[in-house]
Amino acid sequence: MKNKKEKKSKKKILIIIGAIVAVIAGLIIYGVVVDLNQEKKLKEELDYLYEITNKEDYDEKEVNKILNRTVTTGDYKKVEVAYKKYTKDCFTILTDITSVLGNDRLSYVLTADNYQEDGKDFVKTKEYLKSAKETLEQSMIKYNDYFTEEKAMSYLDKELDDYYIDFYKDEVVGNLESDEEDEKLFDSLNSIIDLINAEEEVINFLIENKDNWQVENGSIAFTSDSLIDEYNMLLAAINNENI
Repeated sequence: MKNKKEKKSKKKILIIIGAIVAVIAGLIIYGVVVDLNQEKKLKEELDYLYEITNKEDYDEKEVNKILNRTVTTGDYKKVEVAYKKYTKDCFTILTDITSVLGNDRLSYVLTADNYQEDGKDFVKTKEYLKSAKETLEQSMIKYNDYFTEEKAMSYLDKELDDYYIDFYKDEVVGNLESDEEDEKLFDSLNSIIDLINAEEEVINFLIENKDNWQVENGSIAFTSDSLIDEYNMLLAAINNENI
């Protein structure tokens, strides 16, 4: 009788252990499936974000909607939040740059219409040129700071498992511009800054000689040939191949 009871007890224990193992295995499988689903969601979200921000005429409202929402949970949410916060800060820098490059005001500065509207002291024009130059110079400094692996990784919780850190690194750092692309961007921005400096020289010349010019029939007219020659030399500098 005793042996039979012992066998029954062992059988019950084995059944209980088997049930516990089955539950644990089920939880592990469930966790893996959930993780894979979260990773898939995040990759789709980041791919979509990359797609819409690389369009020439991107929808700013749609971009902000994506940046301000989360589609994942748990540790993947931490990765998502870090990625989007970093992207949002970088996006602000690029938006500041495009606010200058996309403004028609720069091409309007040296026109007869502007000479009439803001001359002869050019207060608004000087303020605009100063602001545009400062925005570009500050944006270049911020760009150098933000578009680096060190800065990108500073947004992520260092306590996360290595798998999530590596995932974040692959997604963020892998999308950072190459040195060649950075060089092209900086060359373009420096050219715009050179253009602004050249336009400032023209405007300062007009202010210094404000009693010696007028706008007549849509063109500027000076009181002497020497002033015309100096003005034309300043304009020629703007058309220089280096600007």
